[in-house]
Amino acid sequence: MKLTGKRAIVTGSSQGICAGMARELAAQGAHVVLNTHSDAAMADAYALAEAINRQAGSEVAHGIRADISVPEEAEMLIASGAEWLGGLDIQINNAGIENTVAALDLDLADWDRVMNTNLRGGFVCARAAARITVDQGRGAVILITSSIHENVSRLGLSHYAISKAGLRMMSKALALEWAEYGIRVLGIAPGAIGTDANAKEIAAFGREKFEDWIPLSRLGTTGDVARTAAFLVSDDAGYITGTTLEIDGGYVLNLVRYDPRKG
Repeated sequence: MKLTGKRAIVTGSSQGICAGMARELAAQGAHVVLNTHSDAAMADAYALAEAINRQAGSEVAHGIRADISVPEEAEMLIASGAEWLGGLDIQINNAGIENTVAALDLDLADWDRVMNTNLRGGFVCARAAARITVDQGRGAVILITSSIHENVSRLGLSHYAISKAGLRMMSKALALEWAEYGIRVLGIAPGAIGTDANAKEIAAFGREKFEDWIPLSRLGTTGDVARTAAFLVSDDAGYITGTTLEIDGGYVLNLVRYDPRKG
């Protein structure tokens, strides 16, 4: 297994794409700390950790509740996670939120909520992870989950798209600064993935429409994203840093104008 002995912290990993990543890392031999921000979601994270542990036959997964939009909690998560793992090799920033609202009507409280979770929270986690790995005297990988909306916005998602564009540049800027410490920083940008979180939008817009517009003619799966992420954080990708890989079946190559107000 390519990740045997690796130690990973995966934020926002109670369900969907993020849970799929945690599951795949563990399947490839890594020890994994799962995280989310609420008690209700943590029930899912703990259940996933238990399932991973049963599959592995030993305690290789652990859950820690923390809201990464709060800097102190984000730093606690990384410190406590690394302590449980006995070090840190991989840190994946998945946690993110969105809501649909026109920019003219956007309340600054909503702006701050999205930016504090998606952008600032991602940076605080990455910085905390980098500090630990620098102290360890060995390299590490930080993977930042963005979205195809880092490149193309959508009506009502200006604040979300701006936060994701910031994550794209974050992966480049931090990759440059931290290369001297042997730290690789990468991004992934999933497109239309068939998760529970996306089910309402996919149903309202029409699954067949999505699939018609995707050059590979299907929605992505959590497995598509998880396997790609596992490769990028493995030693097989050791010469890749500072780039963001779109996992979208070519969706952004054929993007159409979609107005969520019209359905």
